[in-house]
Amino acid sequence: MPPALLVALYAILGLLPVAIAAAQGASGSGLARELAAGTGLVALAMLLLQFISSGRYEWLSGRAGIDHTMRFHQLAARGLTVLVLLHPLLFLVPAGGASWAEVPARAARLFTAPHLASGVLAWVLLLALVAMALLRNKLGLRYEGWRASHALAALLVAVGGTHHAMATGYYSASAWLAGYWWALLAFALGMLGYLWLLKPFVLLRSAYRVVSNEEIGHRIREIVLEPAAGRRIRYDAGQFAWALLDQPPLTVLDHPFSISSAPESQPELRLLVKARGDFSGALGALAPGARAYLDAPHGNFSLRRRKGKSITLLAGGIGIAPVMGLLRHLQARRDPRPVSLLYGARNERQLVHAGEIRGMAGAIDLQAHFFVDEPAAGWSGGVGELTPLAVRNAIRGNPAECLAFLCGPTPMMLACARHLRAASVPPQQIVFERFEYD
Repeated sequence: MPPALLVALYAILGLLPVAIAAAQGASGSGLARELAAGTGLVALAMLLLQFISSGRYEWLSGRAGIDHTMRFHQLAARGLTVLVLLHPLLFLVPAGGASWAEVPARAARLFTAPHLASGVLAWVLLLALVAMALLRNKLGLRYEGWRASHALAALLVAVGGTHHAMATGYYSASAWLAGYWWALLAFALGMLGYLWLLKPFVLLRSAYRVVSNEEIGHRIREIVLEPAAGRRIRYDAGQFAWALLDQPPLTVLDHPFSISSAPESQPELRLLVKARGDFSGALGALAPGARAYLDAPHGNFSLRRRKGKSITLLAGGIGIAPVMGLLRHLQARRDPRPVSLLYGARNERQLVHAGEIRGMAGAIDLQAHFFVDEPAAGWSGGVGELTPLAVRNAIRGNPAECLAFLCGPTPMMLACARHLRAASVPPQQIVFERFEYD
């Protein structure tokens, strides 16, 4: 599904409350108050739509790409925050001969009025929610705690904002607009309820057990799983799973990990994990036999519905995880297309599966090149960043017919994407998998 179509649908749903309000005729309260009402209507609609674009629903993110979905979620949050800030401020603009000197007193009354309490609570919580999201890394918040607080705050903002609109809004008193708010709120709460309340029961059906857990590179572990009850998860090479490893099946606790195995290797399923935070850093203690739950598949980093006469893979660091899934899939299928791999890491100890990758050349037409930032004595591969020349030379055949996959640190992916476009690879043929969205 083209992202442009999803943006168009979002715009229609976000602006529909204004259209419904306009059909009722102006309230006669003046331009500033009409603008205040309009910003509130659009902001509330955008807020309730945020529950859909959280990246956890494969029917949406799997079509648009989770990179697009998550980035849109962030940008929409910032946009609706601006509207929410403007909403009460526009109500304070003097009208009917009132003086600007009265604004402070009016603001005090506005933010302390009992009948506006739900709106004020939603207003304050939304600002706090956005601030915590923007400053999460600087504040050092644990991932699980941040997710739980983010969801709870979003729930309170949605309920408080909807109550405020229907209890005090001039236009929301109409049956049509009130019905629209009820429908959006019910859908948003349904999405949240499914994810946090029903999904844990669904996960019980996808129980796996840990077969092995080995450190195969510096601070990089490969976890091998198999179904505990014979039920396999269907996925495409390159996709990822929200995984619970030796944890209860609670959605608030899961973490996203790329699947590094190919679908053809089932029932075995492999995850590559780099120790980065509290959870991943403690996975060394994960013992064989431990129970695991997988919410999968997710992601759009796959060959499905994509065409190309050649394939170029660019991986940096732990970005090799989904790329390994693609390589193993291509090998299992004996894919005849020419494939190039450029794989970089900080040092040779962080290059994983290098021997397996080199051995794939006997099964598929693969040219693999390895790069490190800190070469040891005797290193014979590339050194430093992937240059425009290295990227251009990795394209085999006509660049317009090349399919490129990029996964790694964001600066590396952005630079390589520029190199690919400069080499005439079409933008729609360049596929990203981001681990961070800021």
